[in-house]
Amino acid sequence: MSENTQEKMEAKARGVNIGASRKHCTEICSFIKGDNVDKAINKLEKVIDKELAVPYTKYNSDLAHKKGDMDAGRYPVNASKEVLKVVENAKNNAVYNGMSDENLFIAECFATMGNRYLTPKRNRGRKTKSAHVTIKLRER
Repeated sequence: MSENTQEKMEAKARGVNIGASRKHCTEICSFIKGDNVDKAINKLEKVIDKELAVPYTKYNSDLAHKKGDMDAGRYPVNASKEVLKVVENAKNNAVYNGMSDENLFIAECFATMGNRYLTPKRNRGRKTKSAHVTIKLRER
């Protein structure tokens, strides 16, 4: 296949400077990578409701075990809300490009470090965390 047809077969969305930690976003990306889009959205909604914990595999020092068949994990609610927005945006981009929304899966998902901003007023001098999240969807 040529490169032009391959570009048409995928949809991409980026969240730039989202207000969440890169480490949390990295663990969420590894949690939903390879899943069907609807399944990933369902997983993220359960994390927001604190019904399902995200297993931490990379940044897991000093984390407690969670219920079920998992080791260390957390409920990163704020980061899950931000990643959920990016996933839904990527799904809408795929539908706009003419792809079938039943066959979409998350082919690539990664987080990189965003800008560090100084906080205003009371916490002046401290820097806030931000991250860039990139999600690419393809059809099976």
